[in-house]
Amino acid sequence: MFESKNNGRGVLRSETYLDTSHQPTDPVGRDSKINRIADAVRPLNRRRKPENLLIYGPAGVGKTTCVKHVFNQLEEQTRVKTVYINCWQYNTRSSLLTELLIQLGYPAPRKGKPVDELLAKISEWIEKNRGVAVALDEFDQLDEHNEIIYDLEMMNNDSENQVGLLMVSNQQPETVELDPRSRSRLNCQTLQFKPYTADKITQILQDRVDQAFRPGTVPSETIQRISEIVADNSGDLRNALQLLLRAGRKADKEGRKKVDIDMISKNSE
Repeated sequence: MFESKNNGRGVLRSETYLDTSHQPTDPVGRDSKINRIADAVRPLNRRRKPENLLIYGPAGVGKTTCVKHVFNQLEEQTRVKTVYINCWQYNTRSSLLTELLIQLGYPAPRKGKPVDELLAKISEWIEKNRGVAVALDEFDQLDEHNEIIYDLEMMNNDSENQVGLLMVSNQQPETVELDPRSRSRLNCQTLQFKPYTADKITQILQDRVDQAFRPGTVPSETIQRISEIVADNSGDLRNALQLLLRAGRKADKEGRKKVDIDMISKNSE
């Protein structure tokens, strides 16, 4: 029941690179976006005020991947601290500030600790250490986003070390509800991520194929077919990766030596 017809020599060699949560070392096809994000946080390294960015676009277009890539480089090349928080998981003011505190290296505070105490601890860390770049992914899921923005921006009044905010959202900027006080304080710039084109999806898939599959097992026409299907529907890279993974697993199950184009049409129906 569970044996492959390929006897351990299937087309797939590492499914890790087809996982939608995989963070590529060098994201393909988003150089201008990466540079823009880097420009926004770069002043933190010189204790200058960074640009706050609202990064928006539909799901699966590389927003989170690009932010995490810039943050990895920022940690490796500077003294700036980075904090990434998914607001689906931490969607209240107290839970988000608690997670921020933990990522700064403090022990987990007791539950129910007053917000003022959490803010005082965060401010203390920033004052004694260095600037912080904070990414709030799924920003539109926050229950108290106006208060959180105000909390974090107020810290820039009290220290040479600054806090930079990157807010990542699937929503258009005009639909993100911010009160006038928060909008004025943020002075936020926007960065739009559009759906991937078929050509961009092809570039990315070829990069993943080189890592995930054995050489010569995924023809170029197969990659192009997946790219066309996904670009015509959503431009969501995650769908392309899932489609390719299902086809690879099917090829292994059937004992095939290649992921042929006919397998893609079957998997896309």
